[in-house]
Amino acid sequence: MKPGHEKLVERMGGRKNQFDIIRFVAASLVVVTHAYATSLGHEDTEPFMLVSSGQSTLGYLAVLVFFVTSGFLITMSFDRASSLVYFLKARILRIFPALLIIVLFTVFLLGPLMTSMDVREYLSQQETYHYLRAIALWPMPYELPGVFEGNVNQAIVNGSLWTLAYEFLFYLVVAMLGIMGILKKRVLILTLFVITVLLSNFSLPIGGQTVELFSAFSSGMIFYLYRKEIPYHGGLALISLVILGLTVQFGEFTIAFPIFGGYLTFYLAYMKSNHLFKFGKYGDFSYGIYIYGYPIQQVVTKQFGGSMDPYVNLLISYPIILLFAYLSWHIVEKRSLKWKHRKVGLLKKETVVQHL
Repeated sequence: MKPGHEKLVERMGGRKNQFDIIRFVAASLVVVTHAYATSLGHEDTEPFMLVSSGQSTLGYLAVLVFFVTSGFLITMSFDRASSLVYFLKARILRIFPALLIIVLFTVFLLGPLMTSMDVREYLSQQETYHYLRAIALWPMPYELPGVFEGNVNQAIVNGSLWTLAYEFLFYLVVAMLGIMGILKKRVLILTLFVITVLLSNFSLPIGGQTVELFSAFSSGMIFYLYRKEIPYHGGLALISLVILGLTVQFGEFTIAFPIFGGYLTFYLAYMKSNHLFKFGKYGDFSYGIYIYGYPIQQVVTKQFGGSMDPYVNLLISYPIILLFAYLSWHIVEKRSLKWKHRKVGLLKKETVVQHL
């Protein structure tokens, strides 16, 4: 293969990639944005919000990165999974054990400590137990009785959890497309992606958020499905960066991101760097950062009287968030993922397709 004609698939051999650090940085950017939300009650003065003239925050940019990488990796996971059951087990074990712990932690430890009510009164409220619905992802509750009542952002206990329902829904979409054999029909997936990109250009009265996020997710699917055709080239990465910069300045950033942000993401993910390859050897802390960040930042804000400087919030909160993410990975997430290898009468994907 001549220099400059390398394809994405050629970079995908082995386990060396930068996805761990990309997800870590993305989760950390969410914390930056939420420092504004929890400290000031709004994100209007958040850096990327100002630079992009209100198009996106750093946190929402990070969410788009998460969905682009997820579409790629989840499609790869289904493609390589030995069975449908194995695929679904892996997806469930990645989201729900840690989610269960953060929800129980929030309701029965954080809530009693942070509520303005007497603890007995707090535990007698129906709304307290309604928050447990968060474990099922939908409908996602955000309030607990009296919790963070004096904070500028008093109505939200954990503002990060809203994306998890979309994430799991898209996992199921991949599984359904896979067992129906549609994932093998790449042109249909490409058509679906183009439709979602076009639809995301309109302010849809219903489902607009779903379309925008699926546009990013399906972008990742396309990059995986066309990995043998997509060039891996620094020039294309530079062009993608320039186009994204122009959209930040002149508009349509979130519409352009699935294409050009997607290319840039996977270019960075498969860059050769011996130092960055080792980043994830201590664990994958991105999910823990994401789900523990917001409530910890709310706690810090409460200690400062309900509002504060967002950078002070970030400086205090971030080390605590990292500690919780470390514990979440090593105590909950890492151990839970080992269960995906347990056999429970695996159902072959091919068998499912035959019975549809």
